[in-house]
Amino acid sequence: MDRVADVRTDGVSPPGENSATPAHPPGPRTGPPSPSPSTGRWIADACLIATAVMWGINIPLSKYVVGVLDPFVFNGVRLVLAAVTLGVCALGERRWLAARETERSADRPKRRIVSSPEFWVFVALTGLIYQLLFIFGISHTTAANSALLLSTMPMWTAIISFFALHERLPRITWIGLVITFVGTVVVINARHGIDLSANYFWGNVLMMAAAMSWAVGTLISRRVFDRITPLQLAFWSGALTAPIHLAIAWPRLGESWPMVTQTPMLIAIAYSGMFSTGLAYVTWHIGVRRLGGSHAAVYQNVVTLVAVLGGWLFLREQPLAAQIVGGVLIIGGLIAMRSGRRTTRVDLTTVTGQK
Repeated sequence: MDRVADVRTDGVSPPGENSATPAHPPGPRTGPPSPSPSTGRWIADACLIATAVMWGINIPLSKYVVGVLDPFVFNGVRLVLAAVTLGVCALGERRWLAARETERSADRPKRRIVSSPEFWVFVALTGLIYQLLFIFGISHTTAANSALLLSTMPMWTAIISFFALHERLPRITWIGLVITFVGTVVVINARHGIDLSANYFWGNVLMMAAAMSWAVGTLISRRVFDRITPLQLAFWSGALTAPIHLAIAWPRLGESWPMVTQTPMLIAIAYSGMFSTGLAYVTWHIGVRRLGGSHAAVYQNVVTLVAVLGGWLFLREQPLAAQIVGGVLIIGGLIAMRSGRRTTRVDLTTVTGQK
């Protein structure tokens, strides 16, 4: 039964795992009313596409900012903005849930999530380590290299999930992962090229480490979603680590402040903090909770496609034939992944007799 539970795609740990609650506790489940399975999956897909759009814009934007502003100052200010944004949203969600749920279900999010080791590992990986690796890495390598190395996240997620969590993915899912990665390589290499020379060695290593830390954090997040909502998890991760990033930036903040307050820089920092690191983290965790880490992570490859479309729409960069081919491969890989999700659900129903 443990093996069967590993293929759950709703991102919630199996009953009784990491929890003292019975398999079928009475009363409504924590959170808003669950949509139908089909509607829920489409909502999750929409959330992940929105995440890819926000992240796709953020990569070249962050590369531009760290070229003229101290990376730690950029990191500190944007992450404080992200924590404030998430805090406002989390407060609104908490009040919304309290007004619509019974006293029993409203009390359920108050379970001692802070006593969970998984919670603190998640906060350290995604709120602190990933952010430092990302900002250090992108300031020491190219935007194209950054996009390529971050696109390995789905592969790391699937591999770690297979060996550590024994998650069995259908063959079509692995094929989809490979197709989307190949498409990403084609898109990136078509115009800007990939430079893996010694000049960018440490930057590339840091970006690869960032992708791996985010992949591990994504898998760990599934272990705590039965005790906390995606929005609350994103908020606490930001709130607990933003002061650390601000403390790191503090010695340089005074001399950099005049540049920070320039209108173009303010817009860039506000976007990166409020949208790419704030709202995008919420939409990402919603997708992970519903679809699981391996299936959600493949949308990371859409980030590259968004960057190409943005260059076409806003910078009038005519797409190259190779980029179009790569885009078709990325979309084809996503379709294969969706087919793999259906296969997983059929296998689960066959083994457990549940629908």
